[in-house]
Amino acid sequence: MKYFIASIALLVVAIVVTTFITEKIPPARIGVKQVVLGPSKGIVEQDHYTGLVLGISGYHRWHLLPRQTHFLHFTSSKGWRESKLARGIEDWQPAIQLRTNDGNTIGLDVTVTYRIREGEAYMIIKDGLKAAYRERVRASVIGTLREELAQLTSEDLQITDKRLKRAEATLKVLKDELAIFHVVPENLFIRKVKFPAQYEIKLQEKQLLRQESQLESALTEQARVEQDVKTETRKIAAAALAAEKDWDRKIQEQKSNYQVQIAQINAEAYLYAQTTIAEGEAERDIAEARGNLALEKAGALRDSLRNTALDSEGGRILLALEAVKNLQIPEVILNSDDPAVPMLLDLSKMTRLLVGEREPTTGGN
Repeated sequence: MKYFIASIALLVVAIVVTTFITEKIPPARIGVKQVVLGPSKGIVEQDHYTGLVLGISGYHRWHLLPRQTHFLHFTSSKGWRESKLARGIEDWQPAIQLRTNDGNTIGLDVTVTYRIREGEAYMIIKDGLKAAYRERVRASVIGTLREELAQLTSEDLQITDKRLKRAEATLKVLKDELAIFHVVPENLFIRKVKFPAQYEIKLQEKQLLRQESQLESALTEQARVEQDVKTETRKIAAAALAAEKDWDRKIQEQKSNYQVQIAQINAEAYLYAQTTIAEGEAERDIAEARGNLALEKAGALRDSLRNTALDSEGGRILLALEAVKNLQIPEVILNSDDPAVPMLLDLSKMTRLLVGEREPTTGGN
């Protein structure tokens, strides 16, 4: 229990000591430390940013300055002109009144943005400008704008490029002029230009005439472009027609060439077919003639061999046997009393009767 109470006491003491010796710099703020006691009394030449920094209560004093971009507005809007004092980083002031290079009195709505230079916030406190640097910056900006923008003529203010170039040149002058207040301008915007009522009327009339002149020029240019388009269209149509005709001619030429080639191929194919058929028929006729000749030769050889075979004794016997087999006697009258009548049923005798008898040869005779 004693240890717990001691721990709580140490924690409380640590918090109190930390609070006593540190200072918290809020976000979007720059802290400047001032020593109020001792031989080193004065402004510490260092800027401190968001976080905890060393600062002993009673010994140090802190000054906080905005870190954000400051906006200095000059406007003719009544609602924005209700307060002529700076509110934080916003400072609303009446529109800038100046006389142009050609003698017209105009009102300008302008916005200038600036911020405190990095690492120079302590110099603002050191120079005693903590509460006055906005007023000093505003006065310097008004004087510079009236001097630099007055170099424009009424015509220049109506031309965007010239107006932007003058604004850029004025911004460069402001960077040099505001350096003594330890701030740096970032942008300069000319948001609105207001001329006197009579000049506004004349300006509107002039702008109307200018717009009408530009419209006429645009219509003339449009007519010229339309004529050019029509001319080009006709040229393109003619070129397309010529190209189409040329392609038709080329296609016809190629078609004719292909037709000639096809006719040649067909003629060659027909000639080849006729030649092949004729050759085939000739070879067929020759083969048939050769076959018939071979058949004739075979038949002749067959007949020769047959005749030779039949001319022999065996052949004669064979012929006699065939003759006997094929012999047809529808009616036979036999005389049993006549022994000279042969017996038809005796083939051997009948053969000898038909062929005759021949003594067999002996030896090689």
